[in-house]
Amino acid sequence: MKRVVIKIGGSVLEKLDAAFFLTCASLIEKGWYPMIVHGGGPVINQMQKRFGQSPNFEEGLRVTDDACMEVVEMVLCGRVNKMLVSQLQQAGTKAVGISGVDGSLLQASQKDPRLGWVGNVERVEPHLLETLLSEDWLPVIASLGADANGQHFNINADSAAAAIAGAMKAERLILVTDMPGVLDGQGGRVSELTPTRIAKMIEDGEIHGGMIPKVMAALSGLASAQEVFIVDGSNTRSVDEMITGAHGTRIRKEETGDGAISYLSKK
Repeated sequence: MKRVVIKIGGSVLEKLDAAFFLTCASLIEKGWYPMIVHGGGPVINQMQKRFGQSPNFEEGLRVTDDACMEVVEMVLCGRVNKMLVSQLQQAGTKAVGISGVDGSLLQASQKDPRLGWVGNVERVEPHLLETLLSEDWLPVIASLGADANGQHFNINADSAAAAIAGAMKAERLILVTDMPGVLDGQGGRVSELTPTRIAKMIEDGEIHGGMIPKVMAALSGLASAQEVFIVDGSNTRSVDEMITGAHGTRIRKEETGDGAISYLSKK
């Protein structure tokens, strides 16, 4: 069976309905082994404010001090992870919730002292995921990691998903967001991108903020996955739509003669 890593962004969590989770469940029937990686940014923001903390971001990444890290773990490993597991179980799958700390799945290091406990993935230990897939479990993975000293890190979920896709030799990496895909400077959805075009759009400021980690994760995912898709989770209603990114942006490797890019009209 083919493998697909699906990253669910925190911004889209409340917009996903039963049909989306039924689609995830149907992947197995269609010959795919799905693995879900999730964030939880908006929920973390809400919880930080309840505890009197002010969310702070640098280049789309959450500055994570000790107090913030406690909230991140509570939200990702608790509320968000178990909500997703419950929804998938209701859709008929054998779902199990874990984090990147479990089984030393995501071995991490500090990304930048200015960001606090934000981590880079240094290595993926695939044994736990291989074991779960062999028993037909659908892993739901909170994007946390740890180093050899037991320090936990907040890892960008897009980056975590790309690393897992590489280690698990996934054929597809799908980044589920609340956006119709990557948008150009006029707000129109870009149907297809290559690494060269992505670099140009970042340089020109068309891709900015939280979309930068997504497209960088997509580029990282291309190292192993055949294709990467950024899709709107609220507009994905079938396995075919999810696997082909019909309503999103397809990111592919360069080919001879590249230089053009296809657009869809502004939403």
